[in-house]
Amino acid sequence: MPDPKRVFREVGTGPLPHPTTGGRCTTCYGTPMPDLSSLRLPVLALALTLGACTDTARFPSLAQRPAEAAYAATTPATPAPQPPGHADSAILHQIAALSADAVRAHESFSHSADEADRLATAARGAPTGSEAWATATTALGALDAARSATRQTLADLDALRGKTAISSAEANTPSSHATYADVTDADNAVAGMLAEEDARIAALHKVIGD
Repeated sequence: MPDPKRVFREVGTGPLPHPTTGGRCTTCYGTPMPDLSSLRLPVLALALTLGACTDTARFPSLAQRPAEAAYAATTPATPAPQPPGHADSAILHQIAALSADAVRAHESFSHSADEADRLATAARGAPTGSEAWATATTALGALDAARSATRQTLADLDALRGKTAISSAEANTPSSHATYADVTDADNAVAGMLAEEDARIAALHKVIGD
């Protein structure tokens, strides 16, 4: 009987020894069994190759897809910023004229308000119907008339602002936007003048007890 240790040492190096004769194993028909040790490395390499193919197919490709390429080609580029526009010269002349009218009306109102303030202070505590009260009341009436000039100028600017707002929305150009911005600034300035006048008239009415 062959040495078992020698049998185990030869495992993996070729055909096993015959357990009875000690020679190489043969088939029952007397034909020697083929030596399969030389096939081990090719089989291992094939298994590794198949495993690599399986791992690659398991994850999606990171290459750009056709849909992504088409989207990139059709996405519009960011437009370049437009240079600042210049306001329409004809509108600028209207703004200047109306602003000058508002300044003159406001100055006239201020002079009238100073006089009404003096008369209202003199009539403070005077009974209704007295001469001092009547004089102060007349001054306040004149002040209302002076304020109407500022109010009319503001109404003209409001109309111009509405007109240029429509033009700016339709044209959508730097020039139209600049024109609307200038009208808006002038309109807001005159609105501030009128608010100041309204506040001063209200304060004078409190002085004479109205």
